[in-house]
Amino acid sequence: MKKTLFFFGGLLMVSSFFTSCTKSLKNDINDLKKQVDSLNKYNSELRGQVGNITAILGANEPITSITTFIDNNNVTRTVEDTYKFKANSYSTQRMIKNDDGTYDIYIERFSDVNWNEGAWVAFTYNPVTKALTYKRGGQYWSIPNPYNGNARFDENYYSTGLTLNITINRIDVTTGDISLNFSAAGTAAYTAGINSWYVPNPGKPVSTNFAFTGKLKVLTRD
Repeated sequence: MKKTLFFFGGLLMVSSFFTSCTKSLKNDINDLKKQVDSLNKYNSELRGQVGNITAILGANEPITSITTFIDNNNVTRTVEDTYKFKANSYSTQRMIKNDDGTYDIYIERFSDVNWNEGAWVAFTYNPVTKALTYKRGGQYWSIPNPYNGNARFDENYYSTGLTLNITINRIDVTTGDISLNFSAAGTAAYTAGINSWYVPNPGKPVSTNFAFTGKLKVLTRD
């Protein structure tokens, strides 16, 4: 009888031990789950903050621009970069409504706070006729002499030998949403005739291409 009681007592102790372990294990699992939930919430908030910072900097609306030009040895040189920064103000992303109902649009992105490298495009848009006028744009970069780090295309300033196309894929003058493609090419006649500072190598062909999709600040001209 004593052996039986001892046996059952042992079973009760073992059962109690496993019950205690199981309860402790459940508590540990619950604690871990709470920590995981807390980390997930923190990560979600962190991703949101990173997303906001990215949007403020402009990294979510970059411009990847490619410029090619002929050097003094008649070799094609390529300048390609992705520009992710924008100004905090409307200066690099604006859509200004004029009194006649047209919109002056300007978009620019640059590589760093020094603003030494970047790409830009500007034009006037008529929402009624869909026409684009005063088209201009280009890319600028740091490059060793003897070449200029600039490829500027402006059909109003100098158009001989210039082909400049801006294709609007999407535009909303209410929200500022816009998507476009920029393509420009200047012949030897163009680069020889325009101010030498505006082209990498005067007298040699040059071209620039890029696309942009993003949202501009919509303003009304005073």
